[in-house]
Amino acid sequence: MTKSKLITRTLPVLIGAVLMAPASYAETFTLDGKSLTVETLREAAQPGNDVRISKAGWSRIKKSYDISIDATKHGKTVYGLNVNFGELKDQQVVNGDVTKEPMRSASIAFNERQMRIQAAGVGPFLANDIVKMSMIIRLNQMAAGLTGMTTDAANAFIQLVNNDANPLIPSRGSMGLNDLAWPTHIGLALMGEWDINYKGERRDSKEVLKALGMKKFRPFGLDGISILSNANVSMAILVDAMQKADKIINYSPYLIAAGLETLNGNVSPFLWHSVEGKGMPKGHEAAEAILLSLKGSYLWDKNDQRGLQDALSFRSAHWTLATALNEMDRLKDLVNIQINHTSDNPLVTIAGKSDLWYSDTPVVKHYAVDPSGAKRDYINSNSAFDFTQIALQTESTIKAMAHLLHGSGWRIMQVDDSRRTHMSKYLSAKSNVTNGVHGDGFANIGQPMVGLYAEAMSLTNNVTLYGMPTSGGIEEMYSNVNLTADRLRQMANVGAEILSFEVLHMTQGAQMRRDEQGYELGEGTKRLLKAYRKVVPFVDKDRAYTRDINNGVQFIKNFQLESLYE
Repeated sequence: MTKSKLITRTLPVLIGAVLMAPASYAETFTLDGKSLTVETLREAAQPGNDVRISKAGWSRIKKSYDISIDATKHGKTVYGLNVNFGELKDQQVVNGDVTKEPMRSASIAFNERQMRIQAAGVGPFLANDIVKMSMIIRLNQMAAGLTGMTTDAANAFIQLVNNDANPLIPSRGSMGLNDLAWPTHIGLALMGEWDINYKGERRDSKEVLKALGMKKFRPFGLDGISILSNANVSMAILVDAMQKADKIINYSPYLIAAGLETLNGNVSPFLWHSVEGKGMPKGHEAAEAILLSLKGSYLWDKNDQRGLQDALSFRSAHWTLATALNEMDRLKDLVNIQINHTSDNPLVTIAGKSDLWYSDTPVVKHYAVDPSGAKRDYINSNSAFDFTQIALQTESTIKAMAHLLHGSGWRIMQVDDSRRTHMSKYLSAKSNVTNGVHGDGFANIGQPMVGLYAEAMSLTNNVTLYGMPTSGGIEEMYSNVNLTADRLRQMANVGAEILSFEVLHMTQGAQMRRDEQGYELGEGTKRLLKAYRKVVPFVDKDRAYTRDINNGVQFIKNFQLESLYE
């Protein structure tokens, strides 16, 4: 499992890992059901990249399928295979060996019907890379041997993924357990009954299947429930949101450093022994990232105008950053676990444990596919689609980002105050004079920033407990992990907007220190200033700032931070 690399030594290494640029050439990624990471998943989902399943993965796919079929041969009741879904679980669909006619045709008809009736999502449709990620996750979970799906299903998914043929999947209408109304559109597209984004166009899937030399897919056995009853789309949305949030978190050290140079602030709180005294996780990584940007800065020299200590938005900036880094790492750990396991119900288990105190009890033996219990292969009813842990960790990450943005807003207010900086109020440059009247600089742009701040804080409200019972009242739990993922994405977007105000202020102040007072800036600030000035010029005279703020948002979202230390 890949975690964020430490930023104590080289911040760009971390940023390079989390700001994965689109591949410039096609790559093939091997799925083995065990080692997929969010970073690899994002890269594999880039247009032109392919996937394949390892030899061991194919073996597990075949074995899990055989287990599900053997269960029907031994008269086992298998949810979603020989009985219906939800409250209709007591309704028999097929009897006996499902591979024999007329049971095989009955199974296919049942699967196709379920694919159609579950399709009730609400737009807009998801971006192609999110759809592709969701299909790659499903393939990786097939390779883990946990789904019971057919090799035909695996091959069909591979064809869509490797040809960048992405079914249109709605983005709204999930309880955050099994997405149901969303992934069913993948099955419908494979059946020739739904649309696909292919080569830049929305096209009828029948045309796309023909162009790819594919036959219409006939879902059989556990294919239907395994295609539609999982939360892989929610996980793909979350992975996309995590990437956007990562960018905001990893911009912060540069802006904090530039803010300290604008303030003429103290490096004291960020020194190793200062951080060690508190001892909290990620403290050293966060502090050293800020100090690395300040290498060569005038802040390392004594200065008579520097106060004993700064406002807490500066003095504790590394601790809010450390919190965001720590919460994001925990979230990545959980998602990395999930994409290598499954959210299926029922759950197919190849060679389960046989040495537990309850392994030989009659009820456990009953769940074994082989009546003799010798093989220890199981099909179990379960709730693997419970995403409470990931949903709550996502909300915790959102709250950590809110603290980060809270500090950003306050730092902006602090450097606008001439009592703090001992420079001109509102960072109005010496050149900002018209007809003998000194300009107002950033006197009145705090209000729109505060409006954005309110949006960010509103995203911290809990959504994981909202819901109503469905399926006749037996599905009365919900995590809304998809909503938490969407809120993380929204927090990242509004974060880019707030940071646009911060970078406007801090580059202005840092440049004033350099040009008006002759102070030397840190290496990170120099490079940040050089890059930012290509899109937003120094404010030498009062002007309208809307263009600057919006250009700054795109700078935050699109600029590759690792280039600041190349």
